[in-house]
Amino acid sequence: MVLLETVLVLVLAVGIANGLAHFIPGIPASFFQIAMGLILTFGLGLRIDVDSHWFMLLFIAPLLFNDAVRFPKRELWELRGPILGNAIVLVLLTTLVGGFLIHLLIPSLPKSVALALAAVVSPTDPVAVQAIARRVKLPPNVMHIVEGESLINDATGLVSFNTAIKATVAGTFLLGEAIGNFFWISIIGAIVGLVSASLVSWLRDKFSNATLLNDVMFHAVITLLMPFLIYWVAEEVFHASGVIAVVTGGILTKILSDQHMDIDSPEISLAMTRSWEIFAYILNGVIFVLLGIEIPFAMAGVVTSTQIHTGTAILYGIVTWFIIFMLRTSWVYLTQLTYRLKHKDNKISFRIALTSGLTGVRGAVTMAAVLTVPAFVESGANFPQRDLLIFVAAVVVIMSLLVATLMLPIVTNEPTTRDFTQPDFDDNEDTDDEHHQADQYMSEDEARIVELRYGIQILREMQSSENQAIVYDLIFRKQQIIEQLKKRSGNAAYGDAFTESEQQLQHVAIKAQRDCLQQLLAQEKISPLAYTMSSQRLERLEKRDMQSYQHFSTRWLFVLFVKMIRNIRIWLADESTDRIRQENKLITRETSKAAIKALSDYASKFSADTVTNRIERQVAYNFIVTYRNRINILDRPNTPQQRQWDERMRLELELKALSAQREAIQQLYESGRITRQVGINIRQFINFTETTALAGKDEN
Repeated sequence: MVLLETVLVLVLAVGIANGLAHFIPGIPASFFQIAMGLILTFGLGLRIDVDSHWFMLLFIAPLLFNDAVRFPKRELWELRGPILGNAIVLVLLTTLVGGFLIHLLIPSLPKSVALALAAVVSPTDPVAVQAIARRVKLPPNVMHIVEGESLINDATGLVSFNTAIKATVAGTFLLGEAIGNFFWISIIGAIVGLVSASLVSWLRDKFSNATLLNDVMFHAVITLLMPFLIYWVAEEVFHASGVIAVVTGGILTKILSDQHMDIDSPEISLAMTRSWEIFAYILNGVIFVLLGIEIPFAMAGVVTSTQIHTGTAILYGIVTWFIIFMLRTSWVYLTQLTYRLKHKDNKISFRIALTSGLTGVRGAVTMAAVLTVPAFVESGANFPQRDLLIFVAAVVVIMSLLVATLMLPIVTNEPTTRDFTQPDFDDNEDTDDEHHQADQYMSEDEARIVELRYGIQILREMQSSENQAIVYDLIFRKQQIIEQLKKRSGNAAYGDAFTESEQQLQHVAIKAQRDCLQQLLAQEKISPLAYTMSSQRLERLEKRDMQSYQHFSTRWLFVLFVKMIRNIRIWLADESTDRIRQENKLITRETSKAAIKALSDYASKFSADTVTNRIERQVAYNFIVTYRNRINILDRPNTPQQRQWDERMRLELELKALSAQREAIQQLYESGRITRQVGINIRQFINFTETTALAGKDEN
């Protein structure tokens, strides 16, 4: 009963704090939440003993999983260098250099304790980053790097922290053991995340084929349980990093979700998106309330101590924060200088470095970890300067939150107007109450095929040179759904003919691409390395079963492994990465043109108006759209501004197509072609698709 009351009090505190934040929008809701925690502590005498294990499992695991699922894949890959550098190299550098400087600042702290302090305050807190950094309009790359590093730097920081604490408790430090432990928990954690996410996704897709289990609540519950399951398996079964496991599991879940074309998915996707928004919204708030509750108890040991003045301890905390801040800022600035040596057109900006330094916000993860410091060492003596260690860490957390809140709007000079005190909801609902009855009606699948074709026609009418790539992609997705509906309608002959045609045309396209590759190599337009990688990709594509496009299979693990090996080969090759990238662009362009020509020539043989010929032309058109889309993507500048424009244009086109599809259903109903219930079902499906497209979108 006490546990239930405590949970209700924490959630109520989050609601009150967010309500107050509406009246004073200049102050982040996280500060009101911390204040509510202080009120609960001093006013009601509430105390919660935060155990780092349950704290990481209940709060950090699901939030990191959600961030990993929502993090844009392209940015994660393009910024992999800075993200891994900040998450691993910078954290280790901060631990070593920062620990040495902290020991000079506070001689009473043993070196191992100083290293532990530097390690526990070195990683950025993902929740604090979300609460503070997004209140200002940061440069896109800076925001993506900060969010990306916060996904994985906890593992580096916590491993370093635990190593330093164990060395203090045992009185010895073994470098080899520490390095081995780091690689074990990191690599095994990543493997556990990939395998667990793959297994859960595979089981979920298998169950989706059963009518009784293909419902919204089933998928929502499974998705909500995934991070807890992955984290627990990694930590308790394999003694690896649960943080890395949930992050890699979330990224793989996102990849599989994007690749999974399901004709029944919009309602499920919408339910899962909304469930996570509410869940993450509550967890974020409760974390800061807990932070407000724990800070007084963390600082009580020094405040009541006669060995050190409280003012001196606060000064130590402020200087420690400044050391960490300067190390982060200097690292980002030196990274820009290094990048400038390779890319002369790259601009060096101290403002960017300063902004990155300010976004290094610490939060509840730091407090949860530092509170686990044992009271005694193996000899039975007190842990050296435990109270001071906890006090300084608490001051660093407070300083990072305060300085980021005050300085980021000044440095960036672009505050955002988005309200972060509530989840973003954007629902649209239509109903149709008219009644029709007739003897002959179209089935629901047939009606959906009609409305999808109507949407495709609208997209073709809106096609221009600027939005051509986006239109091709949207049309291709709708065509894929149409073909699935045709196969599901029970026409086995059509399904077999379509599959056979797909395989034949894929063989035609691959042969044309392989011939083009050989010509490019013979003309010395590409290197042997680029040729080998592209040729291997075509071989894998040729062996792929076309049906695997529609459902998940364990093949994705193999594909991810192959991609990893390929990129390692690029990094180790003599050729520069830029040259390989340009050669890959040339290969994509020329092989796509060759495939389009071969497909067009093949389809021209089937000009007669028969069922077989219509299938051949339709399949050829689907493939041609895919290759045209590849070419158009290459011609588009890959900049944050262009991606932002593409996203807005994609949303605009998709909404117009869905509006046209809704009108088509209304016309079918008014003409007596479908029943009232079929009309309602399809209109609800369109509404779910529309709301899913709008989920998470805002004006910024």
